[in-house]
Amino acid sequence: MLQRIYVTDGSIDGIFTAIYRAWESKYGHKNIKLIERDENETLEFFSEYIDIEPEQEISYKVAKTIKERLSNVGYKFVVKACLSKEKGRSDAVYRFLLLGFSVGASVLEQLAHPYVYPIYKMNKNVTNEVLHYMGFLRFEELKNGVLCAKICPLNNILTLLSPHFSDRFQNEDWIIMDERRGIAALHKKRSDYLIVECSFFTNEAFFQCSDEETYLQHLWKSFINSIGISERENEKLRQQMLPKRFQEFMKEFD
Repeated sequence: MLQRIYVTDGSIDGIFTAIYRAWESKYGHKNIKLIERDENETLEFFSEYIDIEPEQEISYKVAKTIKERLSNVGYKFVVKACLSKEKGRSDAVYRFLLLGFSVGASVLEQLAHPYVYPIYKMNKNVTNEVLHYMGFLRFEELKNGVLCAKICPLNNILTLLSPHFSDRFQNEDWIIMDERRGIAALHKKRSDYLIVECSFFTNEAFFQCSDEETYLQHLWKSFINSIGISERENEKLRQQMLPKRFQEFMKEFD
């Protein structure tokens, strides 16, 4: 019997749609595998590949079922795994749900189970990165008064990060751009945020800082330099507290 491999785009809707199609096929769970689409993927022998296009309506059905069977906490657990950078997350979520739908919400307590532990690790990694960016993200005021921040996260955390700043800066117009994935969160003051593709922004002049922002950045750098003690610099400790990948868009490291 040929193994059936469902190929997803790696998005939440894509993974949920593939899970629905796999379950619907009644092909036998042991004969099914889910993978993320990758141009460099090595094809497996004796396997049938099926490309899955995300279908929002089907994704909603799967999401509703997860909430009913595993609770809202279980749903968030699954969503964070879908947003992980880890290759193989689609199949890991599929295996987790196979177990979860059979035992219910108690699956969240079975951390040592081989179907649960990978999801737990993805959740921990995604959550830690969100918390890091909550503290390390830097906004710049543009000439049009909009606050703009750039990030380059390993995980697809923009949808998890945006609600925090939507609540914190609800009276501001702001943009958070994920340069790794080419997407951005747009927030209009006293309104909700919207996720769009970065191709929406084509005018580089849009991103010029205001004069006051340039002046404040200069003051901030001067302050950092003045309080620093070169003899007590500890680069190893600094990287433990603030990994280099978070320093790219922090003006004090320019």
